[in-house]
Amino acid sequence: MLKRITFEIETITPMFLAGANQGTAELRAASIKGLLRFWWRALQSESDIEKLRNRESQIFGSSDEKMGGGSSFSVRVITNGGLKPTKNKFPPNPQYQVPVEGKTFEINILEYLAYGTYEYVQRQGNVFTREYYPAKTKFDIVLNFTNETWKNEVLKAFYVWCIFGGVGSRSKNGFGSLNVVNTDKAFEDIKDIFSVKNPYEQENLKKLIKNNVIVSYPSFTQGTKLFKAKQSFGSGFDVLADVGKIYKNGRGRLERRHCFDKRQYIGSPIVEKKVTKSFLDRHAKPHFIKIAKEGNKYRAYILYLPSRYCDGLEKDRNNRSINHSNEDREFTKVCTEFNGFLADNMETVI
Repeated sequence: MLKRITFEIETITPMFLAGANQGTAELRAASIKGLLRFWWRALQSESDIEKLRNRESQIFGSSDEKMGGGSSFSVRVITNGGLKPTKNKFPPNPQYQVPVEGKTFEINILEYLAYGTYEYVQRQGNVFTREYYPAKTKFDIVLNFTNETWKNEVLKAFYVWCIFGGVGSRSKNGFGSLNVVNTDKAFEDIKDIFSVKNPYEQENLKKLIKNNVIVSYPSFTQGTKLFKAKQSFGSGFDVLADVGKIYKNGRGRLERRHCFDKRQYIGSPIVEKKVTKSFLDRHAKPHFIKIAKEGNKYRAYILYLPSRYCDGLEKDRNNRSINHSNEDREFTKVCTEFNGFLADNMETVI
């Protein structure tokens, strides 16, 4: 009989998802599996990429039968009567307004964090071009294991994904944050490995860090940081707005206006007046904003996962050779500076 584990999910913040039609929201099992793969990798901190891929293929499957063939589990999403996407504007709370550098107007900090999901329409303001699933949307994720050898590996990946990550576009900015309602039952098989009741306690988080060597991809290596908001709030929007202000101010203090030498390391591309200013076309942010439910309130966390900056790339977007030693050093330096700002404005957990 197949081992089946059901996770009862409730969204905390809006979840931007899309299928073939980028404007239409669609929650797909393939997206969930991709996220589990990412967080599984983050837990490994494996510098031997070939070894990592071999093990990964045995768990998540590979088109190459020599690499493991089919997946050890399948993912199913049950929507319990259907999901109801929307394009409604975010609430116009005056407390959410923040100044725009060099401008005379303000912007809703939630829209700042959701940049890329809307466009400006005259006399209407920012209008969403992408549908999203609102907060408190409920659905189930069901894992069916055909090979229980790797069950706990998958559960551990699900665990770290749910406490640090989200689903969909702008999930690193706190959107798509989820709450697992049935944590005791869902994570019963790994309760002796990680704390289910107190996932953000320092002693529990130290168990995630295995390696002193920073590898080519974001992972729980030495230098991992977790910052906790000093205040909790009664709504996901309120807490997202609060941590969004901290994040925006931190990026803004790295360097003066119209300078992007440092800010590009916190996330690329950086585009000003339709011109790309970063030397890479794209680089994922090393920081993950998570909104977590704690009792009847919500609290923000920011996770920093170290990595080398652009392993595997020989040329930048302007076809210039990349000096990896210099870029790794600068990347670490900027992240350390940014983390120092977060430490001054939040509580440092690890």
